[in-house]
Amino acid sequence: MERVLLTRLLFRLEGVLSSRLFGFLPQRCTHHCLMDLYTRLSPNSVVAFIDLKSAFDVANRDIILDQLVDFGVRGRLLKWIRGYLSNRTSRVLYKGACSTPKGFELGTPQGGVLSPFLFNVLVHRLLSNLPDVPDTTVTCYADDICIHSTSPYHLQQLLNSFSMSAADCGLIISPDKSRVFTLRNPRLLPDFYFGECVVPLCRQYNYLGAPVSIPRVTRAQHIHPFVQDLLDRLQKRFVPLKWLVNNTSGLSIPVARMIYVTFIRSVIDYLSPALIQLPHTSLDPLDKFQNRVMRVILGCPLSTRVVNMLTELHLPPIYERICSIAARLTIKCLHYPQVVPHYSHTIRSAMQPRPRIPPLQASGRTLIKTVSSLLQRLDINVPEAEALPGPPPWMIPTVTVHYTPTSKSALPALQRQLALETKASVSSSCPTLNHVYTDGSLQPDGTAGCAVFSPDVDPPPDGWVGRRLPVSASSTFCELYGILDAVSLLSQRGLNGLVIYDSQSALQALSSPKPTCHLVSRILSFLSLVRLRALQIIFLWIPSHVGILYSDTVDGIAKAACSLPLRDAGPSPSLSCYLLRVNTHTYVSTLHHRARQRANSVSIQHYDAFRQHRYKYRRRGLMVRRHNVVAARLRLGYRPVWQVAGFEDAPHFSSCLLCDQPNSNSLEHYCLHCPEVSGLLPLGRPLVDICRHLLAHDNLDEVLVRYPRFGGC
Repeated sequence: MERVLLTRLLFRLEGVLSSRLFGFLPQRCTHHCLMDLYTRLSPNSVVAFIDLKSAFDVANRDIILDQLVDFGVRGRLLKWIRGYLSNRTSRVLYKGACSTPKGFELGTPQGGVLSPFLFNVLVHRLLSNLPDVPDTTVTCYADDICIHSTSPYHLQQLLNSFSMSAADCGLIISPDKSRVFTLRNPRLLPDFYFGECVVPLCRQYNYLGAPVSIPRVTRAQHIHPFVQDLLDRLQKRFVPLKWLVNNTSGLSIPVARMIYVTFIRSVIDYLSPALIQLPHTSLDPLDKFQNRVMRVILGCPLSTRVVNMLTELHLPPIYERICSIAARLTIKCLHYPQVVPHYSHTIRSAMQPRPRIPPLQASGRTLIKTVSSLLQRLDINVPEAEALPGPPPWMIPTVTVHYTPTSKSALPALQRQLALETKASVSSSCPTLNHVYTDGSLQPDGTAGCAVFSPDVDPPPDGWVGRRLPVSASSTFCELYGILDAVSLLSQRGLNGLVIYDSQSALQALSSPKPTCHLVSRILSFLSLVRLRALQIIFLWIPSHVGILYSDTVDGIAKAACSLPLRDAGPSPSLSCYLLRVNTHTYVSTLHHRARQRANSVSIQHYDAFRQHRYKYRRRGLMVRRHNVVAARLRLGYRPVWQVAGFEDAPHFSSCLLCDQPNSNSLEHYCLHCPEVSGLLPLGRPLVDICRHLLAHDNLDEVLVRYPRFGGC
């Protein structure tokens, strides 16, 4: 019920809440606050970071309700929220005994879905009472408030107004925890006050978990202090993973990779707006840390090629990942410029032929130049989002989607039979349905198109001709645009219809509870109009290329549309198309490194023979970890350290672990020459074929069961 109320409030108050609020609102996050601040910091900046004491616990409910009335919220919606905030009690349960209930007159319910948004309403009242001060901006993320100014006098003027406004809203400021950050000489600055309390000055501050200013590394420091502090944090998170990953009975490789991505690398992802301001060489320790983690996950030695491990685990280098995160955030800011107008304007100015970058700190200029050059290199020109008035949340129609019950392993004849039966069953539910087939096409050269065809509906004046789409479109974008054309055709002609398509990604986009793509929003708008006119449109997914006549017809029209001329600028690609292009670019550097090293690397040539064949590491069963490690070593084709270094006499680690033959602890020996396992392996075949034979789960299980020491070879 709280989520229903929150959806209604977001719809009613869209465009009414202050644009300086960033917490618990759609399309806004902490990164927007950080990137806006980084592109404002200059040598003259003076920034106040304000801490509110027990902000959620002392929120005044009467002021929140009064502000909702000023917004125009009335009727049952206001009664629900008043009832939600009134008569709140709590008890303590300890060892089976429960205390007496205690009522609370202040604060919003802890853990409530509505509580953060209602606190935003209270902060909006606080911000609305502040005057407009020149060269001074306020940014709020929940109870973390940042005031940036270039004039100490203007900053003190706003601090006085903020103190009075907070008192009127029932919020308490903590001067001891608040700080004023500046890079100026403190002796040349006056004291800053909250009432009669002096706010301390500082030269370093962590705002929303990230440093405000990135200091330069000195010659005496081998590692940047910010990077060193981050490495210490990552190492603490890496210790549990090392305990969980044991080469005998530890986690499987897919699970270990998931833990690394979600628990360890996520810290780097969050700090990407700050890390991108550092030079490329300062981030080398983070790449070395990731290399060490990959060796632990795969169970491979130091001699394993880094590019092979990156490709096997599908991980980009750290610097490329950081640039990708910053670029993706920037694309969203450019698409929704109303979220961070200053940052969006700065980036667009930097992408002009004659860039104009304001006088900022060196780290802020590095952020702007790096992101803008990456977007220019990828030829990404993000348009602003169209302000389409969508239907209210209580009028968004429920999309009726039917799915053909089949699988990829089924024979084409069976898939075709199931598709025809499903289509007949759905058509019998409404005899007046007109069948409309739609499809999208994305060619290898990047050209894209979509098409609509119907044997039951009269063709348009130009006939059933497809639509050419921009080169940067994705396959899902093409499919959704085809569905949009089909729905608009049925809506304009006032017909009931069954839209038949073969894209599972489009099916998921249409069935999403929170549509974010503008194409899906336009489709839902047409469907709401169709429902008001008492019409019915049903969607059906069928498998592609199984011999259905009209499905193949529309597929041919979509492919032919790819060669049509693009009308004017054509439909603009969706936001996901730009994000996908940036995400793909993160792996380009790894491909280039592999291409440069392939001629002189036997292990890369060995791995290329397996990389094209998708391999699924085992997740369950006996000897999961040992099975995965052996499979990874067979695929990566590494050479032991003694082989790389050229040692000749080192029997303690160069001898075969199965037959004790000296200088034989290598992949070639175990697969080609070791007499202990020769009865389990095919004879007279090259190394790559024997590795492929072993990578079959049954064959590898047989070797590991018979020779457990083979797992450590």
